[in-house]
Amino acid sequence: MKKALAVAAVASLAIVPAAGASPSKGPTLRSLQTQVKVLQKQVKALKKQTTLAENVAVAALAFGACSTAVTADTFQDTFTGVEGHFQHTGTYFGAQTPVSDYQTCSALQIVRAHNQSPPTTSVLAALLDLFKSSGSGAANQHFMHLPSQRGYLFGQLFVLAR
Repeated sequence: MKKALAVAAVASLAIVPAAGASPSKGPTLRSLQTQVKVLQKQVKALKKQTTLAENVAVAALAFGACSTAVTADTFQDTFTGVEGHFQHTGTYFGAQTPVSDYQTCSALQIVRAHNQSPPTTSVLAALLDLFKSSGSGAANQHFMHLPSQRGYLFGQLFVLAR
């Protein structure tokens, strides 16, 4: 019994200081406010990056759709020219129906030229001219300049290094 009391006394001495110790300090209000400010800055930067990424994606989709339609025009004009050049009965390629660009070329201010005879690549060159330098003093850089459409800021979306 004395032994049990001695063990209980030693155990209580070991437990009492642990219970009486001050609890570990958590974050203070000031440190939390600082963290919130840092996180707010990060959120603002991420929103800006997301907006830019969305604008680049929309511009890339518009460029791709217009490029596809203009390329189809060039092929179809070539087919029509081949048909007209050879004297034969019947047709090899049939009637050519224009491909819709869903107004992407007009959004990029590109005028499609369907039914050119002979076909040319001038419209394709106009698409590539979107990547030309605007002469705005950036000697070592080219800018992609696109008109603003439906709230997207297409002007100077990204920089292509030489």
